[in-house]
Amino acid sequence: MKYPKDFFENILEFSHDEISVCDKNGITLYCNKSFENNYGLTRDEVLGKSVMYIQEKGCLFQTPVTEVIRTKKAVSLEQQSKTGIKLIITATPLFDENGDIEYIIENCRDITELNNIKDKLEASKKTIEMYKNEVEMYHRSTIHIFDDIVFKSESMKSIFKTVDQISNSNVNILILGESGTGKTSLARYIHSKSDRKEGPFITINCTTISPSLLESELFGYTKGAFTGANSKGKIGLVELADGGTLFLDEIGDIPPGLQAKFLQLAQDKKFIQVGGVKEKKVDIRIISATNVDLFGLVKEKLFREDLYYRLNVVNIKIPPLRERIEDLPLLIDTLFKKYNHKLNMNKTISKSLIDKLSLYRFPGNIRELENLIQNLLITSNSENINSLPLSLAYIDSDFDGNTSESFSNKSLDELLSEYEGEIIRKVHSKTKSSYKLASYLNISQPKAYRLIKK
Repeated sequence: MKYPKDFFENILEFSHDEISVCDKNGITLYCNKSFENNYGLTRDEVLGKSVMYIQEKGCLFQTPVTEVIRTKKAVSLEQQSKTGIKLIITATPLFDENGDIEYIIENCRDITELNNIKDKLEASKKTIEMYKNEVEMYHRSTIHIFDDIVFKSESMKSIFKTVDQISNSNVNILILGESGTGKTSLARYIHSKSDRKEGPFITINCTTISPSLLESELFGYTKGAFTGANSKGKIGLVELADGGTLFLDEIGDIPPGLQAKFLQLAQDKKFIQVGGVKEKKVDIRIISATNVDLFGLVKEKLFREDLYYRLNVVNIKIPPLRERIEDLPLLIDTLFKKYNHKLNMNKTISKSLIDKLSLYRFPGNIRELENLIQNLLITSNSENINSLPLSLAYIDSDFDGNTSESFSNKSLDELLSEYEGEIIRKVHSKTKSSYKLASYLNISQPKAYRLIKK
């Protein structure tokens, strides 16, 4: 095939890499356009001159040509030109029939962008290490928390029998219960009993994150996804949970516009970052929790039905403290010891006070009980606490005027039975039916009927 006269010259001229040729003495015979760009010199300035001219002009610190002339071997080195470009220069000798150097071909590549990529890779490695450390921090700070899960009631025994059966499965779990009943603690317990216990446990409270930020916080975002975004993008909490458990607290507060994305996550364990186009897959187990009637939201078209059933593969409902009053003495004693140690105190609590506290309904459940115990420890002036301080006087009023003196000569079971009867009689006098009483006290209708008959 016959090529045009200037065919090869044009190829060399438009090469992105710098190409130059010098003779055996280092006198420049040819250079292309990229040569001029790299050093800020014109070819008219360098043709016919020694390659040392580039160094003399301060355009380059070192040339490999002199080393090639000395060793008769190809030489490569990295340099930075005065234009700020980082270059990798390779000079290769071309020999004549006698084995002497006839020409030296110099090829030079701009590696500025390559170095930038290398720096970004190093930065990414540091970021990944940071996230790994964050995951470890989450893991360490949330895994040893089961000192407040104590019980002897049949209802809680049934729950934990179910929990032990499902912990190692990978099905999604929905935990129901009033605020403060210990839904988060139960989710962590399930994680600790699963084969994911060595992985992270990431908690996301859907009510504490602004709806406008929820998607980016959960799923992360790509570089330049929106105004004000981190220039390097951000990994979301969902991705941080990879290999472990993702706990979605107050799942009922997820905005309707995000529920489709959660459906994909719950169904396929896949998601797309904000501003991204590529799907990411994570290995997670999803546990959700809510204190609202989630199925009621489904019927009102406020929560997707398909998402509800994806999250609700296994349903666990934690009863409020008022429905497991037999657990109260044990809980009070356990939490008292816990916060006694945490507050660096050595106080004791009398059995009579534990019995008295066990008669309180605790509308705020375990969270209220924890706050009450801490209040008791901090505000009491006695090392042996046997009465309530003024700050907790509201507890006495909850007994409708009954005082600790009226409890004398009665066992705890007798007192609990009396208090239970008083509650049932008062509520039934207003509601007039077992169905309404059950609804008012949040118990089953058969149980309400039995209590009325009792």
